[in-house]
Parts: sequence; structure tokens; C-alpha cells
Amino acid sequence: MYDNSIKVVAFGKNAGKDMIMRKLLSMLCVLALLLSLAACGAGEELSETEPGSEVAAIYDAYTPYDETVTLTTGTTVLGAGGLPSGDDYENNVFTRFLQKTQNIKMDVAWSVDSSTYASKVALCIAGKDLPDVLVVNRSTFKQMADNDLLADLTEVYDSCISDFLRAQLDSYGEGLMKEVTVDGKLLGIPSPSLNNCQNVLWIRSDWLEKAGLEAPKTLEDIEKTARKFIELKLGGENTIGITTTSKLYGGYNSSWGMDSVFSAFGAYPGSWLEIDGKAVYGSVQPEMKDALELLRSWYAAGILDKEFAVRDEASRQSLIGSGRCGMYFGVWWPSNGVADIVELDKEADWIAVSAPLDANGKLKTAAQDPIQKIAVVSKKCKHPEAVIKALNAGYDVLRCNREYGNPYVSQTEEAYKYFFETSPQGWGVMPVPIEINWSDCVGRIAREMKEAVEKEDPSILSITGFESSYEYILYNSKHPKENRVYYHEYLARVVGAGAATEDCVEVVPTCFYGTTKTMSTLWSSLEKLESEIMLKIVMGEEPVSAFDDFIDKWYSSGGEQITQEVEEARNG
Repeated sequence: MYDNSIKVVAFGKNAGKDMIMRKLLSMLCVLALLLSLAACGAGEELSETEPGSEVAAIYDAYTPYDETVTLTTGTTVLGAGGLPSGDDYENNVFTRFLQKTQNIKMDVAWSVDSSTYASKVALCIAGKDLPDVLVVNRSTFKQMADNDLLADLTEVYDSCISDFLRAQLDSYGEGLMKEVTVDGKLLGIPSPSLNNCQNVLWIRSDWLEKAGLEAPKTLEDIEKTARKFIELKLGGENTIGITTTSKLYGGYNSSWGMDSVFSAFGAYPGSWLEIDGKAVYGSVQPEMKDALELLRSWYAAGILDKEFAVRDEASRQSLIGSGRCGMYFGVWWPSNGVADIVELDKEADWIAVSAPLDANGKLKTAAQDPIQKIAVVSKKCKHPEAVIKALNAGYDVLRCNREYGNPYVSQTEEAYKYFFETSPQGWGVMPVPIEINWSDCVGRIAREMKEAVEKEDPSILSITGFESSYEYILYNSKHPKENRVYYHEYLARVVGAGAATEDCVEVVPTCFYGTTKTMSTLWSSLEKLESEIMLKIVMGEEPVSAFDDFIDKWYSSGGEQITQEVEEARNG
């Protein structure tokens, strides 16, 4: 029987004595496990649950159930070629490891196309009938919480989460778990947004050399560089200085947007900021006007791609891949076009820089939603603790966890080897498929990868799962650009990630990431209003002063009500 008197409710880092107690309890449980396995005999299988029988709950990270516990889940349809033949959501390296070590079985209650996943979940909410575990976004999580459909995971998280995953989640600070805590109850396990995914400036280093220029640092440098590229026709007669999307900004984890241009003026479109103690929407702040005026001048001068408003992703990729454009803003992993051009032009080479810097030498970026997705457990689930144990098992395999008290190291290594050799991109079939990593993983991998390749010593890498990256980058260091995939990996893991984690990056706090009642009905029309006026100003169809009229219209068309609702939500 689980004793409430020994529970530890501590999500953050202030758990010194608690950690010692957890480790002691874990050691005792593992000892009991080994003794029980010895008593059972080497060839004896863990038993199946008899219909209608109850299975005793086990509140720790690694002790298996005496009888099989089955968890139901909802998934999206698997794409072709992602897994070895015969494997699927219910039967794969992760689920087999889970059943072998924990006696937990996964059962897919339903599987739908990714385009209809949200609709299917909405039907489950309406019918108050959720599978045991689902992965959802923030707004869906709120709906489930409001309808009292979710299990309280406070105790089972603390008792059952592995030290391996606890350390990674704790690395983001105590605020992360607060995002999924409602009225003092932990109602989900967050998938943290990867840090350092603001834009860097990708630029052709061979073009810089031909133009006799240093890598740009400021807005003025970027403009000067683009003008020189066009003047020298480095991309041919129709050289493009820089391109973007029709929305002009992309936000977190996006490419092609002018987010960094806006932030250089202290403008943060698409983000909710706190100014003078109140929530305000970044897209309607006065700093936007100066940024729009600069982009308008770039467009008029031919620096900004004249066709940016009608280009799709393939067209933008083609500009880079065909060699017409040699500079763009993007995340630390580069566009596929960056590798494409190397196959056409062996002299082509790329670097990434943190730019533009402001007067204080900082590249500012708005803090984004700290969570990507949330794993939730149905209130009807008989064994919510099993979901946490399943999450542990998935990550022990995915990251080949050999430490942190894992008693199944040999089985873990065997499963990891199979995963790495057969389906290294197939982590989405884990029992609880949410992404969890260390808060500093982007920068840490960049630094360690560079050193590991220089010393030809992969043991320097402290995060497992990047063995193939090491091999690719090592090969590229000896045979530069010979293989486009290996070159692309080098640019991402060393060049781009290195630039994205420089000390000059400053994260500006934001204050709201959810959805309000009025947003659900009016936000799309307000976004359209915003996009239209920004495009018209940049393309010279409206004067910059028209932005003032837009602000008034935005507030009167529902923006004022939404702002009030955001403020109310922030205040609980």
C-alpha cells in the first residue's frame, strides 16, 4: 500500500534531503526487484492480468508490476518507412523494452491522420472519454483541465519520475512545472521548448570574401552587405539581397522572418509583453513603426526580395539552393537549400552569425512559450503512475541512460543499439512521445561536438544520441563538403548552434502564451488585419502613418477585450 506520509512534493532544485531519500528508496526497491527475479527463475515470464482483477500500484521509477498493466493511447497514423518491418505503435523497441522491464503494455485506442488529430481529441473531450495518455497543446490542455478530465500527477510524478528525467526537467527552473499546475495540482508533464531557437543570420562566406567584407554585425552592416552582393551580381543578374515570408515574422523556432530586424528596434510582434505592469501585444506597440519603415526602404531599394509576399517555402529554398540569394534569417539548423547550392557550386560555403546587434551589442529575442506539448493522463486511468514509468523507460532507451540509478543498463544498451541501427529518427513511437532534453543542450552539443571532432574523441559528448552526428561531422572535417548531408550536419550542430548560443543573445521576458475566450473567435481576423497592414506598408501601398490607424482598429475590433482577458488570465 502506498503511504502518503512519505511523499515528496518538490519539482524544483531544492530537494537535497529529498533526493537522498529517493535514492535510498530506489536502491531498496531495486534490491527487492533483484531478489524477486531470482526467486522467480530466469526463464519465468511476468504474468498477464486476469480480466477484472486489480493490479497493485507501484510508486517508484523502476520496479515492475507483478501483473501486466495496459495503458491506452491515441496516436497519428505512421508514415511509411519510419520503422523496421513489423514494428508499429504497439510493438516497437520502446514498447518491448517497457513490457520486458516494467510489465507495462501499450494499447492504441485509436489512430488518425495528423490533420484530424485535434478534431479527434476534441470529440474525446466532448464525450468525456480520454485514452489513458495523450499528447496535446496548451489550449487543449486547458480545455481538459477546465472539464476536470485530468489525473492529478503531483504524487506520482514525485515518486516515479526517474532521476534522469527529473534532472533534465529541473534544468529549466521551477517555472516549467508551474505551467502545467492548476489549483496546486500537477495535471500534465511538459515537453520544454528547446532554448536558443531564435534566428541567426546565415550568410555565404565565399560571397563575403569576394565582396571584401567582414561578417555583418549591425542593421547597417546587413544592408551594406546585401547592397554589395547585388552590385557585384554574386547570385547572377537577378541576385536577391534577402528574402522573407508574407507574414514578415515567424516567432520561435522559425526561419525566413524578420524577427531580428524588429527586435533591433525593441519591437516584438506576435508576443505578449509586460509594460508598466500590464500585458500588451507586441504587434501594436509604437516601436513597430521604425522597423516597418526600414523594411519599406529595403523593399523600395531592391534589397528585400520583390516577390517575398508570394513565395512559398519551396520557392524560398530554391533561392538559396540555386545560388540567387546568399543571406537569410533562420534557426540554427540551416535551410536545405544551403546544402543544395554546395552540390552546384563547390566554392559555396556558409557561416552563421548573431546579428543584428543593438547599440549595446546585444541580439535581443522575445522569450517564447516554455512548453511545446503536454503529456496528459485521463482521470479515469487506473494506473497514472504507469504513465510516468513508461516515460522513464522511453527516455532510458532514447538517450541510452546508463546512470541515475537505472537497474536495466544491459537491456537499455541492447535496445538503444537496435534503435540506433534501425530507426534513429523513430522516437515518435515512444510510449509517451514528448521531447525532453537539457535546457543547455544546443550550446553544450555545439561546444562538445567541436572539441570531440578536433580530438577525434566521441567520449567527450555528454549527451547520448548524437553518435551519427559525430561521425558525419568528423568525416566532413576531413573531406569538406564532399557529402551534402554531412556538411549540413556540421553547419547545424557546430556553426549554427554555436552562433545561436553566443553570449550576446539577450532574452526579453514575455508574459502570456495561452488562448482566451475572445481569441478563439476573433484572433484569426485580427491576425489578418495585422498582416495586411504590415505588407502594405513594407510594399509602399500605405504610408507608415497608417500603422496608427491599424492600432486603433485592432483595439476596437476585439483587441481591447482580448488584452483585458489576457490580463485577467495572468492574475489568475
